[in-house]
Amino acid sequence: MHKLSHYPDRHVCHNERTTELEPSAPPQQERIGSLAAILNRWQWIVVTALGLLALFIRVIPRFDLVFQPGFVNFQETDAWYHVRVAENLVRHFPWRIMVDPYVIFGQVQDTATAPFYDWLLGLIAWLAGGGSPSESLLHVIAAWYPAVLAVCEVVAVFILARLVFGWRVALLAAAVIATLPGHFLRVSSLGFTDHHIMESLLVTLFFFLLLRAIQTQALGTSIAAGLTLAAYLLTFHGSAMMVGVVVAWAIYDRVRWFSPEERPAPSLRPLYLAFLIALSICLVFYRLLWMNYTIAALGLGSLAIGGLELWAKLCRRFRRPGYVFFGGLAAAGLTILAVAALLAHSIRHSAKIIVTHLMPSLFGTSGGVYELQSTVYEQGHFTLVPALRQFYGAYFFALIGLVLLAEYILKRRDLGRALIFFWGVTTLILSMGQLRMTYYYAIAIALATGYAADSLLASGRKTAWVISLCLALLVFAPNLYAVINGNLFTGISEDWKETLNWLRASTREPFGDPAFFYARYPRREYGPDYRYPPSAYSVMAWWDYGYWIVDVARRIPVTNPTQANASVAADFFLAQSEQEAVPVLQRWCTRYVVVDERLPLWPSEQEVMIGDFPAFFEYARARRRSDYLQMAYESNAEGKSAPKMFFLPAYYRSMAIRLFIFGGQAVDGRDGAMILFLQQRGSHQEVVGTKRFESAQEAVRAEAACRDKGCVLVSDNPMVSCVPLEPLQQLRPVFASTSSVLGFGRRGRKAVQVYEFTGAVR
Repeated sequence: MHKLSHYPDRHVCHNERTTELEPSAPPQQERIGSLAAILNRWQWIVVTALGLLALFIRVIPRFDLVFQPGFVNFQETDAWYHVRVAENLVRHFPWRIMVDPYVIFGQVQDTATAPFYDWLLGLIAWLAGGGSPSESLLHVIAAWYPAVLAVCEVVAVFILARLVFGWRVALLAAAVIATLPGHFLRVSSLGFTDHHIMESLLVTLFFFLLLRAIQTQALGTSIAAGLTLAAYLLTFHGSAMMVGVVVAWAIYDRVRWFSPEERPAPSLRPLYLAFLIALSICLVFYRLLWMNYTIAALGLGSLAIGGLELWAKLCRRFRRPGYVFFGGLAAAGLTILAVAALLAHSIRHSAKIIVTHLMPSLFGTSGGVYELQSTVYEQGHFTLVPALRQFYGAYFFALIGLVLLAEYILKRRDLGRALIFFWGVTTLILSMGQLRMTYYYAIAIALATGYAADSLLASGRKTAWVISLCLALLVFAPNLYAVINGNLFTGISEDWKETLNWLRASTREPFGDPAFFYARYPRREYGPDYRYPPSAYSVMAWWDYGYWIVDVARRIPVTNPTQANASVAADFFLAQSEQEAVPVLQRWCTRYVVVDERLPLWPSEQEVMIGDFPAFFEYARARRRSDYLQMAYESNAEGKSAPKMFFLPAYYRSMAIRLFIFGGQAVDGRDGAMILFLQQRGSHQEVVGTKRFESAQEAVRAEAACRDKGCVLVSDNPMVSCVPLEPLQQLRPVFASTSSVLGFGRRGRKAVQVYEFTGAVR
């Protein structure tokens, strides 16, 4: 068992002399040594078993979903772009594309991901393939990549916890991180080839190496910490956040434990060296998204810590060093506040931007993105249900652990526990703002849960039984239950696979040569001034499908999962006429439009409706949801007032519905038209009467006559129009998938459909 030399073991009484803690007889020393050796072997056997368990629950439930005959079906959308980058990388190793003309139409976009995750994947595949790996080999390695990293994370959490807390906490923490459900499990599962699990792994390893380097002052460990930090900073664009946490932790330690006398304190030289190494490497990649913030955090953070230590050293020369030290800090704080007051307007604007990015769901800026949802806010009210779905009972154990850590570090100097506390509190707050931060908080969840459980287990025999039962019933049992029952398929459906293969095989190459997909794209040639050739065209689809279109169809989407140009797609799909939609297609040189079953709204057994249609309004700011959809309360079969969705004429006139539901054909509006009589009651509208009509023309005339009395023309069926629609002239169907047929109304519709824009410039 390794303990930091400056970290007192919590089972040691600090008032006792060291000699009193030493064994009095050699036989006892032998027994302790033998026990330690046995425990050491046993620890790694348990960790190995936990690693295999972590691999099992990430691989077996998804194996047949990912590995399909002749096709590796990567999960989620971002995974496909990492694979696209890796496919290009292995052909030019070690050179990775930094710009990509396929990723979005109109202007060559920088590669959306930071390089290290893709580069390591490419390196593994390149070595496995002897310098020329096949695409199938690369895909297999890429599918296993996140699950193997998850096993490494189990080991990393164990060694970090053992260094800071001891072997018992380490084993508990490893068990928690191995079985943790929710978003952390999702991003570390087979086929989820995204960089999130690597972020968690590199943060954990950096914390371990940094604390170990501070303990031993070993140059090699300090260099390893710096290289690990650099790897992390080149894995996640927003990594300056972690640098800020480390800087805050170091400043806290120096301020909290300032002593007027020169007392031995853990030197932070390894931290300076790690920051210097990371800064030197990051400067090479200064063009990357947000890298300027990371460089600033490393440089200013080092100066802040160094300046504080220098100030502390100078203050010790005065008669009353404490007054001078804290007085100087107070003066610096007042100066910062004064500068902030002078720059209040710009700071307020920047702070608003930062807060809306950190907590997008609270400010309505999440754009319907799953990982940007909050863990404490859902459907307009605060609740812990999302957090419990992520962590179950470990959520409460971790909160107890953070409280115990706070109490401990306020009484004793312990760099390791202080770092875990700072990281835990920061990531707890960030995870409240967006789900994606739960794979950072997962580290703290595991460590704090292990610490809380170990502390409570040591309280007494009866307490130990109760805590063990709580761990089993509230943490590990629901974790494993969620794992077994949480096999959500997020890959490409058979219908989409058909469609993407058709686009690749049956449509014209946008750059003339299929081999261009694997070109290098030097920035000097494909930078902001690059102009697409006349042969290039785009494919209009909702942003979720952009990377599928890039990597599988090898065509250029109008928008992609970075949400760039998402407003363009939203404006098109919400357009009320062909005259309104055609200029959008012409401006973006669109030749094909793809619609699928997720775009309309579908009835469900719950109060909410299923479909992406409401997400359009997150991006089409000039259009209002209330012009398309009408929510009103109506008495149900039980006589209770319940919310119900009604559909206004604009919903049926929108291009998304006219293409997917009606196939661009004329609609007479029969059987769907009804008049809704509404009355405002409190904060909502209530239905006080309805009237149905046999024809849409009759309903339109009736609505015009009673409009001033609060009546509205609607349909209560999202598949049956309440108004007549003329046929579309310039969008003709050219392909429909065959795997699924959605039956409704008088005829069924195929799950994915492709339309060709006949007015495209050829």
